[in-house]
Amino acid sequence: MIVSGISLVLEGGGMRGMFSAGVFEAFMQKNLVFPHIVGVSAGACNIVSYMSGQPFRTRRIIQNYVGDKRYCSLNNWLKTRSLFGFDFILNDLPRNLLPFDYEAFGKYPGDLYVGTTDVVTGQPVWYTQKDMAKDFLPLRASASLPFFAPVVTIGTHKLLDGAIAEPIPISKSIADGYHKFVVVLTRNAGYRKKRPVPQYLLRLVYKHYPKLLELMAKRPDLYNDQLAFVEQLEKAGAAVIIRPTEPLTIGRLDQKPEQLLKLHDHGVECGLAKFHEIMQLYRK
Repeated sequence: MIVSGISLVLEGGGMRGMFSAGVFEAFMQKNLVFPHIVGVSAGACNIVSYMSGQPFRTRRIIQNYVGDKRYCSLNNWLKTRSLFGFDFILNDLPRNLLPFDYEAFGKYPGDLYVGTTDVVTGQPVWYTQKDMAKDFLPLRASASLPFFAPVVTIGTHKLLDGAIAEPIPISKSIADGYHKFVVVLTRNAGYRKKRPVPQYLLRLVYKHYPKLLELMAKRPDLYNDQLAFVEQLEKAGAAVIIRPTEPLTIGRLDQKPEQLLKLHDHGVECGLAKFHEIMQLYRK
């Protein structure tokens, strides 16, 4: 069922994105199809198995590969300056180990927009599923966390984590003309981001990108402002927010399979619990 008129908005969160992956399983169980999807970082990475219609694919990745050093390890960082093994995650896994349905993904009856951050301009740069090809380069850029991954070059753009410029990318949905939203967050109600990355650390690595330094300094305020905005939309009846019901003990780089599986299944529960609210929003 295509829930026309609703934009699906996805934040990142690294390994906390396993909650979002569970929510997407709930959407598949209820046959919900969103015509417009905007995601950054882990949110964008995890939505593709929903778009290809492959239930529990992300859960199988957690079960079988999240503890594999090729997935995430210091060894990866020493070799490629990326903690996450993107060649393994975006090439070996989908092409060989847990085959991804590229054809079904390409035929998804809606539009995906993946957000990245241009480190030179400090502005978001958006890519669609038509820009992906089989290497998923925009996903790699969107999920490239500062310090933990190198800058990704696509055309004339030098890119990092999409959540730097658009932590909760609802402004893209509004710019594209949407007025109703389902927002998937990876933090519980009441959470606020408290402090930025120390500037001296940023200058050590990113001194050649002053716009990025400015953006990172403002990131807690930007995140909190965007969070307050989507909460206002929820109170006004224009948005449904799906998020964990309790504070998470999992960090963005955690690799504990049992905890990640539990978080994924919690996402399924929360997604199913919000189904009727989504239907009410759709019928407005």
